[in-house]
Amino acid sequence: MKWENLKEYRLLLIIVFLFLVNLFLFNNKMININTDFGREIFFSKMISQGAVLYRDIFNTFVCPFSYLFNGLVLKFAPVNISTFYALGAVNCVIILGGIYFISKKFLSNTVSAIITAFVMYYCCFYAGLMNFLTPYSYAIVYGLSACIVSILAYLHFLKTDKKFFLYAAFLFGGLSGACKYEFCLYGLFLFAFFLIKKCDIKTFFYCCAAFFTVPLLCVIVLFSQGLDFQDISNYLAILKEFVHQPYLKKVYAITCYLNKDSIISSVRTFAAALILSGVIYKLYEKDLLTVKITRRFLWCLLTAGVFFYFPLTEYYAYCFFGFITYAVLILALLKIKTIQDNKDVYFLAGASLIISLKSFWYIATNFYGRYFIALLVISLFVILKNLYFKDVKASLVFEKTFCALLIFLSFCAFRLNLVALVLKDRIIKTPYGAIALTNKEQQLLAPAVKYITENTNPNQKVVTLGNSPLLNFLTDRNSIPFYSHYDEAIAGAYGSGRIINAYKFYKPDYITIFDSNDGSSYCKTYGKEVCQWVFSNYKKEIQTGVNEKIYIMKKF
Repeated sequence: MKWENLKEYRLLLIIVFLFLVNLFLFNNKMININTDFGREIFFSKMISQGAVLYRDIFNTFVCPFSYLFNGLVLKFAPVNISTFYALGAVNCVIILGGIYFISKKFLSNTVSAIITAFVMYYCCFYAGLMNFLTPYSYAIVYGLSACIVSILAYLHFLKTDKKFFLYAAFLFGGLSGACKYEFCLYGLFLFAFFLIKKCDIKTFFYCCAAFFTVPLLCVIVLFSQGLDFQDISNYLAILKEFVHQPYLKKVYAITCYLNKDSIISSVRTFAAALILSGVIYKLYEKDLLTVKITRRFLWCLLTAGVFFYFPLTEYYAYCFFGFITYAVLILALLKIKTIQDNKDVYFLAGASLIISLKSFWYIATNFYGRYFIALLVISLFVILKNLYFKDVKASLVFEKTFCALLIFLSFCAFRLNLVALVLKDRIIKTPYGAIALTNKEQQLLAPAVKYITENTNPNQKVVTLGNSPLLNFLTDRNSIPFYSHYDEAIAGAYGSGRIINAYKFYKPDYITIFDSNDGSSYCKTYGKEVCQWVFSNYKKEIQTGVNEKIYIMKKF
């Protein structure tokens, strides 16, 4: 028993060590200057300075908790990118810890550790926008953290029948719903699953109270800050336009809608997974010397492929699990008669599917799927092992096969992440944090940061057009309310007339435009009318970059 405990701690310590090493290596290297991360930190700073969500800030993610929480943190912690990096690190610890202990309820320590390592390399330290440390949305990371804690607490309740865990599950379930709307469905599932059991009115009341504690607290905070019903009405009117934007529909076309493309993508990834899994299964089925030699040779071949044939590994690393939602649902339904004996398995599978409905038809991991994949992987593993592989030998071979696949994908992900470490070798240092950039990004952003810092004062308003309000944060220059940031979908919801009228009313001192020479050019596409107005009313001070450019415009 002591040796088993030591082994368990040894695996956890290895994961902790790897996590700390990667935390140091990827420090400030997973920030994309042209995308949504800048909004996350700039909006939080605005809230810490008195801006009111929904009145002064348009929140595309609807739910308020992440911005309110980050704004509260900035009242006490340094207004610095490192603060947000620390918040992301705490979320990663919660997610990885939750994944490990959820897995350990069904699987061995070794398998649980391998799944946790896979999530760490495949999700947390993914060197792109959809990572967990400096993500495009803290809302979804906070929501996932809370949801994982809720699932773990409810699994404890199913095992022990202790109501403390039940109330904790509902409390964190409500918290996840207050972070992002995807997790509101998980709350409904939690109530539905619980009501299957007979419970007294008192217990049900306490569950409701626990669930609605955080959402109600957020509402109280917002109204105490000055939000009123007219502000909410204005926000909802624009949100209605936002959700019907053609650009948004195009973005969600594969993952959110059942269509030919999503079916083809899912079938393709299922075939790839089936072939690779079948090969690995056969390699572990027998321990003959020739099989062992073949297995080692193939692993060497795959390892070489990871390093020397990058497109292959990129394909697997991004969308290998595109079919997984179908698999979890179908495999669970085929054994639905065993639900009474496997309530914990079905709760885990149901929760995993519910929170991933937004990407059900094709869970592409270079999009939202990266946030849902961890629980789905555990669910698939647990369903197959507990409900299908009853034979001891078959179960052991399956376990080795699945673990081998996860190790391979973790290695692929690590190879992808190394690219960021190599390419991002330029540092921009500001009083509000340092960020690592590629040479091209540094040439684009550094002169703009320097110019605004040296030629404007903190009382002047600087509007950033395009999807990069990170510039406002790094230079400590405020923008105007509501129209301080937008991408194509938000711009379509606002309408050019509203945007131009806002600039006429607030009269920002400077307007910076992130633009490019390709088809994504802001001034040639969705920002054409706004750009025309800006160039007619502001003079160009400097231009940075070549293919991607920043124009800094000063009011006449």
